[in-house]
Amino acid sequence: MTESFFPGRPKPARNASLDWLLWWRIDPDELARQVREYKTLKLWQSMRGISLLCLTLSAAITAVFALLNSIDASSFVDVGLMLAFGIGIFLGHRWAMIAAMLLWTFEKVFGLISSGGGGAVMQIIWWAAYMHAFFFAFRVEQTRRKTPDVDIFS
Repeated sequence: MTESFFPGRPKPARNASLDWLLWWRIDPDELARQVREYKTLKLWQSMRGISLLCLTLSAAITAVFALLNSIDASSFVDVGLMLAFGIGIFLGHRWAMIAAMLLWTFEKVFGLISSGGGGAVMQIIWWAAYMHAFFFAFRVEQTRRKTPDVDIFS
């Protein structure tokens, strides 16, 4: 076990399964692995790939509901934004990660308001899970830019 801030006192064991709900918590070892294996991780293994998959899933669900429920065309603007941000995230653009965090937060707040608070727990869980993916991808890109031995342009 590693030591905490206080010498002699062991650091409490970390529950990594809660990281998806406590979205701001990032495992330093996993962050280092994501940076080290940036070019070799498969789509579903990298946080930028997971972010792309999450946004693609949400775009598909939104499109299906829009088509089935005859929702106005503005829903397809949302679909387009999700897909554009997903591609931007996968390409490593930090602005797309920030934009996705803002869009996802706006959507969940709007969903809570329009439903009168119905399904609040599920809305918060989905929000936290997606925010974890977006924020983790952002931290990977930040770390890559700060690490001198990582070639970010290849």
